[in-house]
Amino acid sequence: MPSERSSRLSVLLLDPRRHRSNRYLLSIAETPEITLVGCARDLTEAYNITEHEQPDLVLLAEEVTGLRNFPMYAAMLAALEVDCVAIAATPRSAVGPYNATSDTEIDRAGGMGPFLAARRGLGRAPGHPRPDAGSADGWKTVVIGASTGGVEALIRVLSDYPETGPPTLIVQHISGKFLPGLAQRLDRHCASTVRPAGLSDVLAPGLVLLAPGNERHLSIIAPGRRCRLSPGAPVSGHRPSVDVLFHSAAGLGPAAVGVLLTGMGRDGAGGLAAMRRAGSWTIGQDEASSTVYGMPRAAFEMGAVAQQLPISRIGSALLSAAAQSTERSRHG
Repeated sequence: MPSERSSRLSVLLLDPRRHRSNRYLLSIAETPEITLVGCARDLTEAYNITEHEQPDLVLLAEEVTGLRNFPMYAAMLAALEVDCVAIAATPRSAVGPYNATSDTEIDRAGGMGPFLAARRGLGRAPGHPRPDAGSADGWKTVVIGASTGGVEALIRVLSDYPETGPPTLIVQHISGKFLPGLAQRLDRHCASTVRPAGLSDVLAPGLVLLAPGNERHLSIIAPGRRCRLSPGAPVSGHRPSVDVLFHSAAGLGPAAVGVLLTGMGRDGAGGLAAMRRAGSWTIGQDEASSTVYGMPRAAFEMGAVAQQLPISRIGSALLSAAAQSTERSRHG
């Protein structure tokens, strides 16, 4: 989990290739907001360092995820809520359930240090603290839930996003094995960056995070700067659950926008109602454009939907709502 004892990001590097890791280490050393707690060459060394130092983030080479003992180490990271980023061989590669980057993306950012600083929102000038996700660069936080028919609906909505669109979290009911491919597909249609969420990602403009896999729920950590992935029983019949995400977003009050798209069942209806009671603006997909008018119908019938729209209008509507001032978005 992110360190609460310091504003710095503590990092462990796990990479068996010395030449490559030395390049990363030099870049990290030149970034004052990042503390390196160790550089491991194998899983045994990484296990010991992680146990004693409990870093915020583990950077690991892609090939490590294929080792026979890696699942044991991965279980340890999950138990400690330590985030993990796999350094893949090619851009946009997907490495199991983990966030992935590549040397190309790292080099484009100016090195590992600048890459991590940008990804984690570090290094802002004094007097300009990191904004809450709900008000980052003028944007509120957007949360979206979808199920059956949701992939095409999400493509339609996200295609309206600008490059630095509102910080957005999405729960789409889908098998975990298809999630990396979905993230890549949405990313191709969205000017903002779309990728699976990590354990403690900073919510920022231009970043759209998907709930990864079927093992953990995605939620927002108050006051809204980070997301959380946590284990737990299914909620409303699902894990990840739209209701879990929406209930956490209700804590942002008027600084959040909730959107419930096509899907079977009721997941997200109760959470959207909680958001509306808290002052968030809420949008539901209409029956005519829904593949299955289940989740948005349940929300509409309980009064959780402030604005019901066809899918073709939802993208522009949520961007408008997310850009409004907090005072203008107080809805009963």
